[in-house]
Amino acid sequence: MKRIVNFAAMAGFCLMLFTGATHAPAPTGLVVSNVTVISPERATPLAHAYVRIVDGRVAEVSEHRLRGETEINGTGRSLIPGLIDSHVHLAVAPTGFPAPMTLEQARANPKIVAAALAQDPKSFLFFGFTTVVDLYGDAQRAARWNALDIRPDAYFCDGMSIYKGHYYRILGPVFSYDPASLLGPEQRTPEKAAAAIKADGASCMKAGSNSGDDITIEQGRALVDAAHAVGLPVFFHANAKDTQAYAVAIGVDVIAHGMWNGHTNDNGVLEDDGRQTLWKVIRDKIGYQPTIQVLFGELELFHKDYLARPELTDVYPRALIEWYANAAIPFADQLRGIFRDKKLDADVEYAKTIGWDSKVTRILAEADARLLFGTDTPSAWTYANPPGLNGRHEMDNWIAAGVSKEKLFHALTIDNARAIHLDREIGTVEPGKRANLLLLGGNPLNGLDAYDKIETVFLHGRPIPRASLSARDAPDL
Repeated sequence: MKRIVNFAAMAGFCLMLFTGATHAPAPTGLVVSNVTVISPERATPLAHAYVRIVDGRVAEVSEHRLRGETEINGTGRSLIPGLIDSHVHLAVAPTGFPAPMTLEQARANPKIVAAALAQDPKSFLFFGFTTVVDLYGDAQRAARWNALDIRPDAYFCDGMSIYKGHYYRILGPVFSYDPASLLGPEQRTPEKAAAAIKADGASCMKAGSNSGDDITIEQGRALVDAAHAVGLPVFFHANAKDTQAYAVAIGVDVIAHGMWNGHTNDNGVLEDDGRQTLWKVIRDKIGYQPTIQVLFGELELFHKDYLARPELTDVYPRALIEWYANAAIPFADQLRGIFRDKKLDADVEYAKTIGWDSKVTRILAEADARLLFGTDTPSAWTYANPPGLNGRHEMDNWIAAGVSKEKLFHALTIDNARAIHLDREIGTVEPGKRANLLLLGGNPLNGLDAYDKIETVFLHGRPIPRASLSARDAPDL
């Protein structure tokens, strides 16, 4: 009898094995196989990994073999989070047009405008930027952008200004800060303003001041406190020593430019009060966007060969490049005229300011300050801050300034996500996160050339070949 029982048990065990084999989970989702996962929450890359994507999100990251309905071979490649540019200014149809154009020029060239606006989001994606933050944006513009089929996810900062003791919303689109001409409705109190901005769906508030503005510390703190009370981080436009000192004093979360102006004495030495401001930025863990490429972008307007550079053909339609080369660009003409009238050499003068911005960036990097990656694309009415490409150049600027590749990687991903309270959604390659990812033919922790080897951009889990995002692939007008 005992022998029969044992035989029955063995038969049942074999049946269980057989039954289990026939009911193995069916392959689901999209799997990137045998890939090296490089993600900022990991101390080291995870080699030979398998990443499953289901319904636009990362479902599983495993060292064990996974099967998917669709599989992409990641052998010899890296998978990283999509990049985030936390300082852009979007141009979106029907009211937007390329930054250098005047309204009259845009109306006279509707096909070129349409081609440019269709390419802009693809150009950001071409260089790996799957999330952008529109500073001085609004809900309608973000919604129109996010309604496009292929585009980075857009979030926005609604703008506030303190002008002559009163609080005002700032009207967009905005490429520079000019309170006298950009003021919107007056807000009765900072609290009501912050509540309205939050209700509109903004991810942050952007404020700012120019040197000489009559704004008290108390007024600025009241605005920041009101924003914080409703969960909005405050980005502050400040590119000079005195305005950055003011930003620190009122307790902002992010300073949205490098210290370009008013920081040195006649000997070219960073003055003590400038160093004190940087020390407070470090101490208070204030986010800091160097935006060095903005300065290079202005300088490029003096270089006649700029529009002939081959990399522009990936980001601008051919017809747009030709138009830029032959049209009058008011901002460029004005800037050149200023230097001509003052008998200044643009290369020499911009080299000084770029050098100081780089020095400030180096000081902050060496102290492990909270550097955030933002490009201010476009910074003004210029063609020399191309979408996406501007960010790739800014990466080079950071490395040249002494920022490590690891710190840059964190700034491009999780640190930017945390700055706008999106770190539960994006910024790492982890289960539950949105599958905005990049498949690269290299390791960005070893060299920036990896960012030039993007093969596939995953947007909400949808794989998009990089080549299809290039302006070279766009139809001729």
